[in-house]
Amino acid sequence: MRRLFLMVAMSAALVSGDAKQDVIDLFATMAAALSESSPQVFLRAIDPAMPGYALFAAAVNALAMQNTLSNSVVFVKQEGDDRSQVVELDWLLEITGKAESHVFVRRETMVKCRVERRKRGWRVVAFDPPDFFAPPSSDAR
Repeated sequence: MRRLFLMVAMSAALVSGDAKQDVIDLFATMAAALSESSPQVFLRAIDPAMPGYALFAAAVNALAMQNTLSNSVVFVKQEGDDRSQVVELDWLLEITGKAESHVFVRRETMVKCRVERRKRGWRVVAFDPPDFFAPPSSDAR
């Protein structure tokens, strides 16, 4: 019986470890997608039922269409289990305007997200601050 308990405990730890790595991979894919001008890949990680999704998606698409982006994400905190996690990320976003635009903006902030495991994998169900990916205004030069 004791041996079975240890095997179950070890299995639970492996699942939890895999879940944590899956969430890390999710955000790495999201950041890479934006850096590669693929907002549709970025948005696949966001649950369309997330409050404010339509405005969030419109901002991400406009930002990627109008600018060249460079991203990096550092995990500061990650808590949860194999169904739901809360993460805090130090997200650095460098925005360089395309074409005639001479915009250059460097944003770095602590982003807080809640992710949940769904049928098709992990999805972001809450993102704060929601306006982090808003295109820079014309006076932000």
